[in-house]
Amino acid sequence: MNFMPQVFLMDIAPQSNAPRSGSGEDRPSNKMVLIGDPEWVKGQIYRLHAAGIVDQSLWSRLLPTQNPGEVIATYLQRRGR
Repeated sequence: MNFMPQVFLMDIAPQSNAPRSGSGEDRPSNKMVLIGDPEWVKGQIYRLHAAGIVDQSLWSRLLPTQNPGEVIATYLQRRGR
C-alpha cells in the first residue's frame, strides 16, 4: 500500500471553560501539522521557509509517530485579537 503524506491546517479555538490568565495563552491560534516520511517533512518545512511562509526554526522537532518510519512536526501561530 502506498501512503501519501498529508498536510492539515487546523483552526484551534480556546476552550470556553479554560481559565483566562491574561498571559496570551487563551488567544486563538492556528496550527500547521506535517506527518510523513522524515525526509519529506524536512523538505516541506524547507519549502515553506523558502517561500517565506514559516521560518524553519519555528517548527517543533521531528517526533516519531506510532507508525514505523513516520514523524510529525507542528507549527503554532497565535492570532491577535
